Amino acid sequence: MLSDRGRLTAPAIPERPARRERRHVLLTLTILALPFSYVPLELLPGKVSVTLAVFALVAATGIRYGVLRRRVVPLEGVTLALSAFILVRLTAIAALEGAPIDWVDALSSALAPLGGVVLFRIAQRPDVKDACLRALRWMLLLLAMVALYQEAAGLAWLQGRGYAEGFYYFTFEGTYRPFGTFLSPTVFGAFLAVAGSALVCMSRTVRDALVSLAIVAVPLALTQTRAAWIAFALALAVGWLLRSRARPVHLTLGIAAAVWGAAFVVWLVPSAVDALVERLATISDAGFSSNLARVRLWEGTVEATLDGSPLVGFPAERFTSLVGALAGQYADFGHAHSNYLQLLFLYGLIGLALFVAILVIALIGALRDVTTAAATGAPWAYGAVAALVAFAVDSAFETSWTSFSVVAVLYFVLGLGSTAARGTARSMEPIRADALPSARGWVR
Repeated sequence: MLSDRGRLTAPAIPERPARRERRHVLLTLTILALPFSYVPLELLPGKVSVTLAVFALVAATGIRYGVLRRRVVPLEGVTLALSAFILVRLTAIAALEGAPIDWVDALSSALAPLGGVVLFRIAQRPDVKDACLRALRWMLLLLAMVALYQEAAGLAWLQGRGYAEGFYYFTFEGTYRPFGTFLSPTVFGAFLAVAGSALVCMSRTVRDALVSLAIVAVPLALTQTRAAWIAFALALAVGWLLRSRARPVHLTLGIAAAVWGAAFVVWLVPSAVDALVERLATISDAGFSSNLARVRLWEGTVEATLDGSPLVGFPAERFTSLVGALAGQYADFGHAHSNYLQLLFLYGLIGLALFVAILVIALIGALRDVTTAAATGAPWAYGAVAALVAFAVDSAFETSWTSFSVVAVLYFVLGLGSTAARGTARSMEPIRADALPSARGWVR
């Protein structure tokens, strides 16, 4: 082609139209399926666990997104080590002790961390982060609707549908509380605290943060789970304080709006708040049955494990007899009411050390990503730190590591919060500079 001056020039290349945003349907369905440890009894006759089916869906999604073509990072390495030790403990070591091997339990316990690693790798990809955040919001909205439905339906109607044996929906005082799609409100609360704190702190605007807060606060309040409330509050405080370094004005406006909203609810429906205040007031009561039970369980678990099998722990079915000799009837719960002590009992000091190492390595990585987030304005790392704080705090008071759903969502938001670019050359989408949030924290 000749230019105006008669020189040859290259033909103009038309600009490519902007590509439509990928919907990531399979990934969205996988995230929506994470909280379904059990299919609601209204849908199927009898209690049906779908944990293995959800893991299969996670694995299929991982293959679709090429998670096998990656090198192992420290967090993944320690997680794989814990998963391998769990499998060895429940099979080879159990056989040496003369105990029967429950292969379903062994695989379920070992697959939970593996499923977490798969989700961690998927969520690290820059091209899926927005889709992941949307799916996380839809998932929590769905759980809020389930909790409201259970609250409105009432305990009598739910028990008439089969929610009796195996579902633990009472407080120590005997009052009913929604349990979502989990076995108990405490595990439901742990899931909401981890996923909800991540969603709020990853929000790009104050408005989005307040909407996310409302979505999470309703079902979390209904669970009446004090540990989850404390964990959620501390996680939000940490996440918001980290973001306030960039733009404290928006943080102040957000907190002011949240306080005003809470005051409005107290004025409008005071009876609904009285139960929450009364529940929180029991935290400092040493004689309160729930507090007393935890202290006895913690003391009994530590003593029984360190005196009997400190390195590799005991089979789960021996908890009631061994801890019961020291903690009395409280051991009938079947667990230590603490992730840390439950892993100590099940897998000894080896398992507990690997579990703590996972939390420490994850925290170091998340804080490092916060530094990157401060430079780029990407909100993801703040949510990862918040979720990790929520899980670590809740783990001191509740047993949730045995739930595939809680483990999976924790690793998922840790991957979502990572600023490391993970993906193949063919699947990676370039990130436009104007697509990133402002470096000033909350934007727009």
